[in-house]
Amino acid sequence: MARSGGFWAGVVFTGAALGGVVATGYFVANDHPVTHNNMCTVSANGETYVRTSEQTNNAALIAAVGARRGLNTFASTIGIATAMQESGLRNLDYGDRDSLGLFQQRPSQGWGTEEEVRDPHHAALVFYWRLKKLDGWQDMRVTDAAQAVQRSGFPEAYEKHAEEAAAWAAAFRGDEPFAAVNCDLDAVTSPSTAKAFAERVDADWGKNAYTVTVVGRNDRAVLLGITATSGAQQDLDAIANWSVGVAPQQAVVSVVLDDEQWLREQGISAVSTPGTFKGVLVGVVVSLPSE
Repeated sequence: MARSGGFWAGVVFTGAALGGVVATGYFVANDHPVTHNNMCTVSANGETYVRTSEQTNNAALIAAVGARRGLNTFASTIGIATAMQESGLRNLDYGDRDSLGLFQQRPSQGWGTEEEVRDPHHAALVFYWRLKKLDGWQDMRVTDAAQAVQRSGFPEAYEKHAEEAAAWAAAFRGDEPFAAVNCDLDAVTSPSTAKAFAERVDADWGKNAYTVTVVGRNDRAVLLGITATSGAQQDLDAIANWSVGVAPQQAVVSVVLDDEQWLREQGISAVSTPGTFKGVLVGVVVSLPSE
């Protein structure tokens, strides 16, 4: 159980470019326990959907790999809907016959080795490779495009996930602005590094989509500045929503874009003093407080 309700324990960065004070860490423990459900929501088109942090992380990866493949948001919708049906957005180590992974791909059917189909990046990349080869997929229903790739015994099953998948895809591709994704998470228990976060960005989005630099550092955390190669606001919204979605796995504790911020144990709020940095600021915990 997390305990919070005091002042930020030194994990802050200051500077006009960063918006005065950017909080990126833990509350000092006191006698007021606070519980978090470790669930994430996405809001789009007047609807809100809820998923576990594991499922949200996988949806973020699938959406981003669609962009890495040079495909549009609809392709990401198809990818997410497919994984929702096949695995419940979980990287399964079991399945029907030799089916494995997010997309329940079968090594015996040419999807890759057992190790490869359980690698989420390989699984998503090969899914989109097959989708891209499908003539007219852009004009198909979600379920028809998914079925043409997967060849499931339940060809209509994907359609029931279409609306929710579209909401997650829109958020992670930046069609919905930052703060479309919100996660209520416990404090970080496994710290990370700036390098690990940057490597995840490259693995999901491709090596030329974003630049990640360290703009602040202290003994607890690093503050990363992310800029989009395209310079487009949509791509900044995409990486900001994505950073919230992958927060549990990447030890992210804060995401700031323009005048809005997400804080790990507080959620979405307005930035009291917006900074001048032209990009997304992401706080990553690199060291836990001593007992």
